[in-house]
Amino acid sequence: MVKRLLMIVLVAFSVLCALCAGGSSEKGEATGVVTLDISYNMDFTTIPESFVAAAERLNEKYAAEGRDLRIEFNKDYQTIDWTEYQNAVTFAHKTGDAPDIFGLSDVASAQKAGILLDITDVISENSSAYVPGAFDGAEIDGKIYSFAPDLPIRVIYYNKIALANIGWSEEEINNLPARIAEGSFTFEDFIDLCEEVVEKGASKYGLVHRPGNGSDFLDVLMALGGRYYNEDNELVFDQDGILRFFQFTYDNVHERHITPTNLNQMGWSTINTMVGTGEAFAYYGPVYSANYVYGAAGITVEEFAKMEQFVLFPKSQYTDSPFAVAAPQWISISADTEYPEICKDLIREMTVDSPDILAHHAATINVLSSVIAANSEPELLANPLVGDITYMADYAITTPAISGLDTYKSELFRQIVALELGQTTPEQALNDMKAQVKLSVPSVVIE
Repeated sequence: MVKRLLMIVLVAFSVLCALCAGGSSEKGEATGVVTLDISYNMDFTTIPESFVAAAERLNEKYAAEGRDLRIEFNKDYQTIDWTEYQNAVTFAHKTGDAPDIFGLSDVASAQKAGILLDITDVISENSSAYVPGAFDGAEIDGKIYSFAPDLPIRVIYYNKIALANIGWSEEEINNLPARIAEGSFTFEDFIDLCEEVVEKGASKYGLVHRPGNGSDFLDVLMALGGRYYNEDNELVFDQDGILRFFQFTYDNVHERHITPTNLNQMGWSTINTMVGTGEAFAYYGPVYSANYVYGAAGITVEEFAKMEQFVLFPKSQYTDSPFAVAAPQWISISADTEYPEICKDLIREMTVDSPDILAHHAATINVLSSVIAANSEPELLANPLVGDITYMADYAITTPAISGLDTYKSELFRQIVALELGQTTPEQALNDMKAQVKLSVPSVVIE
């Protein structure tokens, strides 16, 4: 009898705890207070805070409907290396302690580890609400495993004051973005312009880039007609395209003299200052990097917007149309969450009923949104950096998850450094890179 009573007490206590912490109704729906663990890494905490804001909207709806449910959060925001962070989330998954919602840098490896919830259904049911292709980087075997809260695009920056100083009229300066978008001002024209600006003394350098390994270089490779993946999302070594890219890189330093020889030894602060002050006429990289550029130059965002312009990568003799490359940041739902439908409801809220939440995130960090309606929200349109480039969402290319790409980018950058220092030739750089990529990524497709 004692044992039976003890069992009854324990069961009753368990049920009470479940109800208090967010239990289930007879229909299997969560009730009471549901506490979700949300984790994020690095600077852009407006991403997880978008989920928090969406929960507040949902809580208001639940209350209006008389539903016994309220969503709350335990927050864990960090600033550590992305690989270290993702490894920690994977380990937490193995020990049964993974957060319900978390940031992510490598969708492919996380999906392979089995830590991600398949969210294909919630994305597909509102597919027309999203910028086409926004989820390509999170799609594996036809299923979507992460949410894209934004659409950060990589573009070309150029200095409008430098154009005025070489004799361009205000009308010509203002019309250049449209000419690039329509294809009448080509990539070759733009590089010639970089050279002209330097020759006429309007800027010290015509074209600069990031001082470290990164995806930005792949955009120029694409502008020159090269490709690094195929229709099957396999890593591709396009020999003709890479050779053109290496020749372009070499010529910019040693023939055109628009890029400094020691650019990769200068560091981010120096390069950001060069772009922000106009010492460098043009730069290619993410729009949100402007945050660091105007900060390094000691100017306000409004001053920066008056002197700098963002444009698409123009079409070239090797391509058919201009483009921008979108690299969405990812936030995922744990495969182990007890509340998958509530987590999906948060996505529905931001997508359908409250796109202003994601517009706020985008406007705060200077990016476009993956949700089409958010790109028309007043707060985003009022942003001095991205308010007038929302049209670029129509030109955005998103890349899939590609196995072996990190190795490819690392080897590509190693050859860029050697080329700019004059330590190798484009032909030798091609051969050296091919040997290393074939060795490290046996599955690479050589073209």
